Amino acid sequence: MRIQRLVFPSVFFTSFFIFLLLYLTFWTRIYRNTGEDAVVKIVKGDNLRSVAGKLEASQVIFNKYLFIIAGKLLGYQEEIIPGEYKFDNGLTNLSVLKTITDGNLLRTYTITIPEGMNVRQTGRLLQRLYGMDSARFVRETYNDSLINLLGVKADNLEGFLFPETYQISYSANGNREQEVVRVMADEFRKKITAEMTDEMSNRKMSLKDLITMASIIEGETRYEPEKKTIAGVYYNRIKKGMRLEADPTVQFALPNGPKRQLMYSDLKFPSPYNTYLNRGLPPGPINSPGLGSIMAALYPEDNNYIYFVAKGDGSHRYAENYEQHKKNIIEYKKYLEEKKKQDEEKKQEEEKNK
Repeated sequence: MRIQRLVFPSVFFTSFFIFLLLYLTFWTRIYRNTGEDAVVKIVKGDNLRSVAGKLEASQVIFNKYLFIIAGKLLGYQEEIIPGEYKFDNGLTNLSVLKTITDGNLLRTYTITIPEGMNVRQTGRLLQRLYGMDSARFVRETYNDSLINLLGVKADNLEGFLFPETYQISYSANGNREQEVVRVMADEFRKKITAEMTDEMSNRKMSLKDLITMASIIEGETRYEPEKKTIAGVYYNRIKKGMRLEADPTVQFALPNGPKRQLMYSDLKFPSPYNTYLNRGLPPGPINSPGLGSIMAALYPEDNNYIYFVAKGDGSHRYAENYEQHKKNIIEYKKYLEEKKKQDEEKKQEEEKNK
């Protein structure tokens, strides 16, 4: 009897200790001092120990050693998926382990790339809004494998990254910039249909030439109804052996472009992209055109226009000869003078009401 009395407490305390250890290892919740979610990046090469250290430093878990034990007992040490994860407050080791071994739970970003942005501008946007590395993004656009998949002869992916809203996950190698480039290039490939490829063949036009023209159209106007008209103008100039004289190509060529307003001296900037100095299309695209501009470049309006000038409302006036073009320029100058006058009157009124 005496032996039984001694054994029972020993078994009880041993069982209690094992239960407590299991509870601490798998089910204890950790609450951070802050109410904000914790973001932890797991990169390629991280093992269970290094991941545990990152999680403990971010207060996602309270003891890295217990976390390592849990991971090994469950066999998760070989199943950790590199990526960026967002963790709520009050998680257990078990729930954290399930999160970092489930690819569907990677943190994602909603990224919107506007039409008409070039690679440099896109990189700056990603850095400003999403904390990415602008220079690294630009370097990733020189990815030969992606360029070869598109089947174009180009130095980089300028023009071949489709502007769209994307859900981007932190990629398996920890390179978000590379992931954005890959996703945008893949989307571009999907937009070029077999029918479009046949039409390019009929027109004896390469994909690079198509996107180069589309990018110029995109740079000239965001007003969809007149994109095909502007496309017709540029093709007419090429047929007549005229220079395209497209301002967006100069903006692209300038080292610190684009500028708010081009100066006459800018039009003389020496560059193969300056269509005021060189005939035909520039060497490649100057931005990422939207589908409307691509379709306009592929199916241009059949017209006789060779000149156009802004009206001031986002659209343009067109002319078949230089005499009509000069009249349109006069109309535009009148608009600018009237707008300047109205702006000055508005400013005076605002100052008066202060």
